[in-house]
Amino acid sequence: SSGINAEWPLRPGEQHCCGLEDFYPPSEHYDLVWLQWVIIYLSDHDFITLLQRLQKSLAPGGLIIIKDNISCDSDCIPDYDDSSVTRSHRILQEIISKAGLELVHTQEELNFPKELYPLRYYVLK
Repeated sequence: SSGINAEWPLRPGEQHCCGLEDFYPPSEHYDLVWLQWVIIYLSDHDFITLLQRLQKSLAPGGLIIIKDNISCDSDCIPDYDDSSVTRSHRILQEIISKAGLELVHTQEELNFPKELYPLRYYVLK
């Protein structure tokens, strides 16, 4: 047995084709929201308001997980070629706080290549 229930969907139940700044999820709908390598393309304002909307979309006990690279500096590092910004751990914590979420856990990825920006996980509720 593969361990996968035959009723388990092989594809996501929902797909949304829109920018994150325009995504308005239904209330109390998701057990888990996973954001991976996308927050770098949002302004601070759009990031904060997205987190607030996602918090409202969580079912009781639900979590938001952010997986993204962070800058080693205490500030942000803009990339003008791809219109992104890599934020520091401190700035991400400030944004999470401004959005009204609780940081439950954070952890840096171990054994990540040293030539890349560090990778960190944030678990929010």
